[in-house]
Amino acid sequence: MFGCMPPADGERPTIIFLHLGKTAGWTLSRVLNRNVSPNVRIGNPPNTPHGFLSLEPVRTFASWPESERARYRLVSAHMVYGLHEHVPRPSAYLTLLRKPVARAISGYHRVLETPTHRLHEEVAGRGMSLEDYLTSGISLETDNSQARAIAGDVDTPFGECTDELLRRALGNLDGHFPVVGLTERFDDLLLVLKRTYGWSNLLYVRANVTKRKPARDEVPPSTIELIKERNRFDEQLYATAAERFQALVDADPGFEGDLERFRRRNTRYQPWGHLTYTYPRRLREVVSRSRSGS
Repeated sequence: MFGCMPPADGERPTIIFLHLGKTAGWTLSRVLNRNVSPNVRIGNPPNTPHGFLSLEPVRTFASWPESERARYRLVSAHMVYGLHEHVPRPSAYLTLLRKPVARAISGYHRVLETPTHRLHEEVAGRGMSLEDYLTSGISLETDNSQARAIAGDVDTPFGECTDELLRRALGNLDGHFPVVGLTERFDDLLLVLKRTYGWSNLLYVRANVTKRKPARDEVPPSTIELIKERNRFDEQLYATAAERFQALVDADPGFEGDLERFRRRNTRYQPWGHLTYTYPRRLREVVSRSRSGS
């Protein structure tokens, strides 16, 4: 099922974008919204206990009338697997996975630099180190959260994930995710989506990037090993998805040439993309901060 072609045009599936935190999901969301319509993003209530590991968007969607649920061709949310059960037409999931070490480091520094983040006060106020953050149990997001989300798991206590959870996640990938992207191969993913779904409006600038984080070689080796151990099922999930993604690319002899051409086009697009998105967004952030401080 991985990388399969969708049905004929009249039966194109509703895309369910399972947006995992710190995987370049906001950048991908902007691309998806330009290519799939009508679309909707379902937000979580403020201070949802475990962030994107939430069933709230699924419950919200399920509460809508069937005609409304059938209308959308793209549904995006920070959520766990399960929304497809309430889509009254063909559907297919899409997600991005990221190497667990890079994701954990980025996630920690995102909490530190974002005063509005639900964990900021506790993490920054208590002076938590990265190691403290990983082992504190403060959030399930630090404990195999990519595997949890794709398995649809919100109940397993912190530190108690098992092989069964990984098996469920891998089974769901096989059965319901025609495409699984890798943050580290973002451009490649866009070309796979073009080939799979026929999308063409793919140029982008990066969005919601964590500004202050150390390079991996600045993080102590013991911390790297701690992240890997604490997220060993995410490590295995990522490795399996990476093998399948590479097989998908290898099956297309023209892929590398098209990828190089796309990258040149996207480089030329950057000044316009920043002018129309990045700079206005930063201005809105400045205005918002000034108003909140007044």
